[in-house]
Order: sequence, then C-alpha cells, then structure tokens
Amino acid sequence: MNRSPFRGMCLGALLTLLLLSAGASASKIPGIPDGCSTRCHQSKVREQFVHGPVKADDCIACHQPVGGEHPKDRGVFKLAGEREKLCYLCHEGKAVKRVVHPPVAEGDCLACHDPHQSPYAMQLKALGSELCFKCHDQAAFRHKHGHAPVASGNCLGCHDPHQSDNRSLLKGDGAGLCFRCHDKKLAAGASIHKPIAEGECVRCHAPHGSDWPRLLRNTFPEPFYLPYARDNFALCFDCHNKNLAQDRRTDTLTGFRNGDFNLHYRHVNKSDRGRSCKTCHDPHAARQQRLIKEQIPGFGDWEIPIRYTKTETGGTCVVGCHKPKSYDRVRPVTNP
Repeated sequence: MNRSPFRGMCLGALLTLLLLSAGASASKIPGIPDGCSTRCHQSKVREQFVHGPVKADDCIACHQPVGGEHPKDRGVFKLAGEREKLCYLCHEGKAVKRVVHPPVAEGDCLACHDPHQSPYAMQLKALGSELCFKCHDQAAFRHKHGHAPVASGNCLGCHDPHQSDNRSLLKGDGAGLCFRCHDKKLAAGASIHKPIAEGECVRCHAPHGSDWPRLLRNTFPEPFYLPYARDNFALCFDCHNKNLAQDRRTDTLTGFRNGDFNLHYRHVNKSDRGRSCKTCHDPHAARQQRLIKEQIPGFGDWEIPIRYTKTETGGTCVVGCHKPKSYDRVRPVTNP
C-alpha cells in the first residue's frame, strides 16, 4: 500500500509537537520561578497557613542560587539575608520602639515563626500561651484566681509580641490598658483612690493571677463584719498606716477623729463586729470625698444610704444605720 509523502510529513510534525509538549510539561511552570514545592518539596505546603513566598512557589525570594547543580551538589543556595535581615526584605522592622521582645531584638524571628508553614496563623510554632510558655515559666502563671486573658491563653490581649513603647511590651500604659476591658467609671468621682488616679491598678491587683479573689495582691476579706486583726486588712495596710485603728486615742494616726478620739478604732477595732474598710470606702473611686460610698448593703433589699460632708477640720455623716454624727479634730463635737 502506497503512503502519501504529505501524510508522512503531517505525522512527523504531529510527533514533534507531542515531544515539545512533553518537554514543556517538564519545564518550569509559567509564572513560577522554580516550582520547588510543586515538584520535590510538597511537604512545605501541607499545613493550613503557608508563608506567602512558599505558597507562591517563589522559593528564590529567600533562597538564592549561587551555582552548581541542585539537588546533586550541596551549597548551591544561600539565604538572601541573615536572620532578621532576611525577614525585613519584605516585613517592616519590628525593633524600633523603646521595649523590644528579646527574640526580636536578637533577630531570632524563627523562635516563634516557622519560615515555611504552620497549622497556626502567622506561621506561629504554637497557639496562644503555649507558644509563650516555650520560654516563660508556666508555673509562675498558675494561681487560684487567674486573670481572664491569661486563663484563656490570650497573652496578646495585653502584650505586643514584638515591641512596645510601654514596659513589659504592654499594649497600653497603666490604667489605660485595664480600661480597654474594664469600665472607665471605676476611676470617676469626686475622690479617686491614689493608685487608680495614678494609673497603677497593679498596686492592688496582680495582672496575671492571684491566690486571693479579684486578683488582689493580699488579704481583703469579703464579710461586712469581721474581728479586728491586722491580717484582715493586709491589702490596705500594704500602703496605709498599720496602726490606723490600733489606739483608742491619737492625734497622729488618722484624720478621722473627734478631738483625739480615734473613729477608725471605734468602727474597726472590735472583737466580733468590726467593720471592713470597704463598708464605708470604695477602693476605686466615689462621688463623695474620702472615697465614702453613697450606699452599702443593708437588710434584705434595703441599701443603707450614706451622706458625707467634709469640712476643713472634720465632717458629718448622715447614715441609715445611726443618727447623724459629726466630728472635728480641733473642736471636738458632742453628738446626741
């Protein structure tokens, strides 16, 4: 059977096209510089979160060829920069503020981030506080009462992982940080507790956790009435005079006195029904002077009112639990 020369030419051209097509499929994919992760290094793109250059198969953005045949020869690639200098080829500098996280300051971005992929966002090597506890002592954060962000593993609720202009990499300064979550009304009033006024909530509260309720740094019992003992007022006495309610007569220990009769002693220093400091005083702020509350728990649903008027040398209390009484440090008052 005779074959047409033209038919043979067509078959040859078709074979050539097939061979060229096969060669093209073995070459680099158009638009992708090297095709590393699509050919040999698929293990670098298996996790949910993949570094941008890796995901784009642009390995040479970080690994630059310096000659030789890969993978037969060793050392045919070098990093485009050393340590943080490599990261800063794309990312903004993270060590320009006053306080810098030690791994960042040391250029050790890989202490927290995987350069290729991770099951966690931002290519982090672990999630939440689990990552922090790779360096920080977890035992130091175990307390009976834990601060909610710490208990939930959300260290970044308060701290920046890279840098900050505030101490301890905090995201805010003093009470400004606390008021990102807590009500600012805690620091509003005619009188404000000095630590609150100065933005130092941590003088009374431990920011990570405490063995006392409300993250307090020392004892501050819940009961309205309690026997007098210095230990029962330990939190207050960390700053205030420990002898405040010790002596029945004084002209130095307290300004709450009628002449030299110590009215703190009268209210607090009792063997069974001494008043707690918070019976009359708000530990944060109050609309009356001297942190005096406007009302306190009474009987059933009744809230006992307190109306306090401060004078230059004393004051007057009009309360629901006893008749109005006044005091004066210079001219003692005789109350009915």
